[in-house]
Amino acid sequence: MTLASMPTRAISFVAFLALLTSPDAILAADTSKTAADPLAGAFFSPELVLLARDRIALTAEQHQALRDRLEKTRLRGDELRARLERETTALSPLARQLHVDEVAIGAQLDKVLDLEREAKHLHLGLLAAIKNLLTPEQQAQLRKIEEASKRVTQKVERVSQIAHTWENAGRDTSSIAKTMDEKVRPLVEAGKLIEAETELDRVLQQLQQAGQ
Repeated sequence: MTLASMPTRAISFVAFLALLTSPDAILAADTSKTAADPLAGAFFSPELVLLARDRIALTAEQHQALRDRLEKTRLRGDELRARLERETTALSPLARQLHVDEVAIGAQLDKVLDLEREAKHLHLGLLAAIKNLLTPEQQAQLRKIEEASKRVTQKVERVSQIAHTWENAGRDTSSIAKTMDEKVRPLVEAGKLIEAETELDRVLQQLQQAGQ
């Protein structure tokens, strides 16, 4: 990791960590959340489960069942996305006519909405299936890992901000880059978020002392 690339890599690292706390990364259909979302925090993303499989002692049977469901969902999701793109595209010529056929455009919109509805059902079904695969103990452990991932994300952002500040001041950030790339990233990619957080705390303490 070069000096110039460190902040960018850190930001992409934050994006990677964000996947761990978001179970909405499977389908491209609109699954935007609001503060009143009744499903918020109810499910686990497949990325998180796979990343933390050793930590939660995911069995071989659970792992295979998860892989099978993911593949089934992916295939159906790809099909739905292709159909949704075609039906959405078909709305344009109907809308651009000088005289819009209300019945025709309404029927075409219904096709789009039906596909979006099916995509959301597919997505929710996947999340429910993943949760049902897990024991209560595994779910409790994943909740702890989710909280740790949020803290790790925040701390990575703080390291990135400090790196930007140092670069703007002409200071060398190679030591930050080295630690993030050689120590923090491997821990996160191995699902060892608690250990990653400990390493980040050490980095932030060193940066604070260096900035005094």
